[in-house]
Amino acid sequence: MEPGEDRLRLQVETLKAELMSNSLINELTKVMQSCTDLEGIITTLLLGIQEIIKFDRVILFSIDKEAFRLHPQSWVGIDTIKTDDFSIPLGFEGGEITDAIFLNRHLIVNDPDPAFDPFGRQLGSSSYLVMPLISKVTRKCWEYKSCTMTSCPAHESHNPYCWSISGAAELLNISSEDERRHQCIQCTCFKCDGVLWMDKQKSGSAITSDDIAILSTIITQAGIIIENFRILNALEIVNTELSQTNDELKKVNHDLQVAQSKINNDLEHARTIQQGLLPQNLQDTEAFSIGARYIPAHAVGGDYYDVFEISSGVYGIIVADVSGHGVASALIMSMAKVLLKTFAGDELSPQKTLERINQTFLTEIKTDNFVTIFYAILDTRASKLYYTSAGHCPILVINKETKSSLRIPADGLFLGVFPDMMLNESSYEYQQGRDRLILYTDGLTEAQNDSEEMFEIGRLEDIALNTAVCRPRDTVEKILAFQNEFCGAGHIPEDDITLLVIDL
Repeated sequence: MEPGEDRLRLQVETLKAELMSNSLINELTKVMQSCTDLEGIITTLLLGIQEIIKFDRVILFSIDKEAFRLHPQSWVGIDTIKTDDFSIPLGFEGGEITDAIFLNRHLIVNDPDPAFDPFGRQLGSSSYLVMPLISKVTRKCWEYKSCTMTSCPAHESHNPYCWSISGAAELLNISSEDERRHQCIQCTCFKCDGVLWMDKQKSGSAITSDDIAILSTIITQAGIIIENFRILNALEIVNTELSQTNDELKKVNHDLQVAQSKINNDLEHARTIQQGLLPQNLQDTEAFSIGARYIPAHAVGGDYYDVFEISSGVYGIIVADVSGHGVASALIMSMAKVLLKTFAGDELSPQKTLERINQTFLTEIKTDNFVTIFYAILDTRASKLYYTSAGHCPILVINKETKSSLRIPADGLFLGVFPDMMLNESSYEYQQGRDRLILYTDGLTEAQNDSEEMFEIGRLEDIALNTAVCRPRDTVEKILAFQNEFCGAGHIPEDDITLLVIDL
């Protein structure tokens, strides 16, 4: 056979061998990708190395970060008993297998000294290869940690495997190689999943560059597959947990809807009860005519008003505001009403009536809420109004003939806090057909527009004077419409609003 034919035949055989190796690598990759657990991927990898590259013994060592050691995780072609208690320190004394990790490259060891080398001593290996198993690195350490130490060799390095860069980890301020290794394996950027040890003990054949090239391809593929498996597995776990959490949230949401429905029903019931405590249909009398509106900010509120007959020709007039909102305020308001109706029948002094209510509040009702009250006794026989204001906002007296107004300010402290409210009782002699009372709570005057400007008593006074010729009921509607226009379309009251207009 001619020399040229020999070379051609050799090239063909080489090409066939390469094609066979590539085919086997592709098949091995497919099998690893089809595995449904990490153990299956590892076992397939070790068997592939044994069958394709003909290594007799293969061990995958895992990294024990806490113990700072390597432990055999999986193996083929080796007696299980020989791997018992076979662990290697990750420090500098660990030898070539740990150097392979922190140099991130393969190392071939020939004629290892059994006195120092555990594979020569315990496994009787005369020549072996070690190679790290690396997952895919997606971010460089200086990017991940936003490190600005440009003097560090890892900073802006083309090598993404920072633990293998000599002199790196300046951010850690370490003093020795072992300390550096300790820090590296704990770092999120450390992507070494273990290290492979292998030899050809039976055949005794040398480890070739072709073996290393094929092995590098297989291990690189395995690292990518393991990383993808972990990511997908983590996603599946998260999805499962999210699904379970979603089911739990649906149950909680259903329970909340049931609870909210019950709360709404209770609030509606409370609203109905509270509305029943307020005067349902105030009627005009020969002595006065009246208009009133109550607008709660919530389902139930803390405002209270009433005009009630005490005796023939004598009426009680009250407007009150409990601090806060909601059920607690409504409950206190109802207590205030009960106490007022209890004491008003045998006490015609507004001052003394409020003082008796205050004393009962302090001794019997424990609450942080307080109550502002304007309470008056209207004696239509004498055309006189006796009144006391316990911290309440000013009441307006409109003279419809002169189109002027008088403000009746608070002359005492609010109810339910201090034993001495420092109240005073005053009187006003009115002229029937001339005078009008404007009583309200601060939800009316303290309402704000989009510019956070309050409606204030001055605007109330202006509209009250401009509507002096209107009937009380019409005046109430005009005042509320004017306030609503001031606050803006779609304004939602933040506080309860009560408004009474009484023509004497």
